[in-house]
Amino acid sequence: MKILFFIRSLELGGAERQMANLAIELGNRGHQIAVVAMYEDGVLKDPLEKSGIQVFCLKKKRRWQIVLPLMRLWRIVQRAEPDIVHSYGPEVNVFALFLKLFDRKHRLVWGVRNAGLSRKMYGIFERVLYWFECRFSGIPQLIIANSEAGRMLAIRDGFRPEKLIVIQNGINTEVNHPDPEARKKKRIEWGATADTKVIGLIGRVDPQKEHRAFISAIARLPEEIKTQIFVVCAGYWTEEQIVDLRAYVGEKGLEDLFVWIRHDANVMETLNGLDMLVSSSNAEGFSNVLAEGLAVGLPCVATDVGDSRLIVDNFGLIVPARSPAALSSAIVELLGDSRVFSESFAQTAREHIVRNFSIKALGEKTETALSAII
Repeated sequence: MKILFFIRSLELGGAERQMANLAIELGNRGHQIAVVAMYEDGVLKDPLEKSGIQVFCLKKKRRWQIVLPLMRLWRIVQRAEPDIVHSYGPEVNVFALFLKLFDRKHRLVWGVRNAGLSRKMYGIFERVLYWFECRFSGIPQLIIANSEAGRMLAIRDGFRPEKLIVIQNGINTEVNHPDPEARKKKRIEWGATADTKVIGLIGRVDPQKEHRAFISAIARLPEEIKTQIFVVCAGYWTEEQIVDLRAYVGEKGLEDLFVWIRHDANVMETLNGLDMLVSSSNAEGFSNVLAEGLAVGLPCVATDVGDSRLIVDNFGLIVPARSPAALSSAIVELLGDSRVFSESFAQTAREHIVRNFSIKALGEKTETALSAII
């Protein structure tokens, strides 16, 4: 098959890394793959090109810029002549929808990552996009949700149920694995001692990720525990994004506990430096970072959203969303359980991810689903 993946950017977001992993896996299976990104550059461009995948860019500059990027996309599709255009996420799904009006030869596949997320938390742009997705979900030949929870929410919001299937994400367990040298390096960099328990939240700065709830949960920890921990928040793009969060940390008197890491840091190294991974999200589909954390062997505390309960399984604790008190209590409970910091726990947690959420399984399921619509 000739497959053209279409995504917003090639930066280190969860959807972006998932698309890159799948593109490379399908390329290794003998399919002809190309990738189009709306915005220029991104750290994933290099590994894609090294895998022999051609990468294009629409050079989009502003959210509401439509005509010129759409013309560029049309030219790329005319040149590449793909069997399938597989878009990832609301903005590119809608763009691909407009493309379908001018080029009906290709099959269109949407990727739904966060269906059902409350649009009240976002601006008019995001709400318009989601309205288009719901209203015109009958046009794509196939819609792939990356979680069962996402599929059900999409149907609730008006997506056509007969078009929706679930293919859960696949994690690159060759990249995400326990690495003692990376652990040592990061903990020296952060100034964490051997006795310090490092608690981390990894994710973009976004209302969905509920950074303030996480900060509130840390603030609620008993004082004796605060003397034994260090907190890492990774995933911001610009300093402007975290000005308010830094101020909130200051209000809580936690400045000495927190370190902030940019989105382009090595995620695997960051995970290896942690002792516990926390997800405070109010909405998710399939949380890549939870699966990656478990592949490294970390115990997890996560909110009960999306398929997080399925991912975490018996290797952490699940709490209600938007409850800093519950999040804090779960962190205290895990910190008090020495078993979750053992080598045997780490090995079993990793085996759970290797067995259930591999890139190989993702490639096989996607290949079967795409072949069926040609």
